[in-house]
Amino acid sequence: MNSSIPFKAIVEEANDIVIITKADPLDAPGPEIVYVNKAFTRLTGYTPEEAIGKNPRMLQTQSTDQDTTADIRRALDKEESIRVSIQNKSKTGDEYWLDMCIRPLTDENGKVTHFVAIERDITEQKELEHKLEELSKKDPMTGLNNRRAFDISIAEEFQRFQRSQSIFSILMIDIDNFKQINDQYGHAAGDEALEKMSDIFDLLFRNYDRPARMGGDEFCIILPDTSLDNAILTAERLRQMVAVASFSVSNENIKATVSVGVTCVDLNDVDYDDVVKRADQALYTAKENGRNQVASKQA
Repeated sequence: MNSSIPFKAIVEEANDIVIITKADPLDAPGPEIVYVNKAFTRLTGYTPEEAIGKNPRMLQTQSTDQDTTADIRRALDKEESIRVSIQNKSKTGDEYWLDMCIRPLTDENGKVTHFVAIERDITEQKELEHKLEELSKKDPMTGLNNRRAFDISIAEEFQRFQRSQSIFSILMIDIDNFKQINDQYGHAAGDEALEKMSDIFDLLFRNYDRPARMGGDEFCIILPDTSLDNAILTAERLRQMVAVASFSVSNENIKATVSVGVTCVDLNDVDYDDVVKRADQALYTAKENGRNQVASKQA
């Protein structure tokens, strides 16, 4: 191999970030940075003079995953290579994501003297992944959570109840005679009815309540820290708001009503499905009793 190849110049001008630290000590104030290339400065805003002699932890933020940093530390302790994705911050406080590969460097005797981190900015990729993840949890028609997101939310809420007995209630909602609205006024009217429901939810529910469209004309709302009695009052306000609201399609002024089933979590519930089934049974009662009303069911 030609020893005249300017490896240092190649590393200095590389698009990937390169950071070299001493292997010892690993505990603060170490590991000490001894080299950064130009790509490091472009991304972080720190010059070599500002970075050399410091600890790479200077780049971490409150958003940096602690499990990831613990994995890195374990690998360094064992003098092993590791590859992770990690979130750091620039000199100006802007957060970014890195694909980071850390490898040990040895001297002629095989002793690990330094670690080199080769890093690639994957912020755009992570942002795209986040957007796609959010879209996968949203109902495209109303912008509300979809069934998948609802299942995640209620599972979390049920776990919170099991840990601390923090009660929650849920409302199960159907738009009355939704098929008739579609048949009489067209599917555009049905779409408007769904969007109108979302608008009413925005007005009525708290910012930590979690409304979701379960499919078709069915909605479910999780009400954290809400007793059955208070949930019934909220359901009745919702029913009244829908009953007086209207929307227009092709110069037609259209009104709709809703049936609402209400229940509250109970200590006898085995899992969140018990709560959902009970709310669904209450909704069935409301519809059987003539629609445009609220029915509740206790465990």
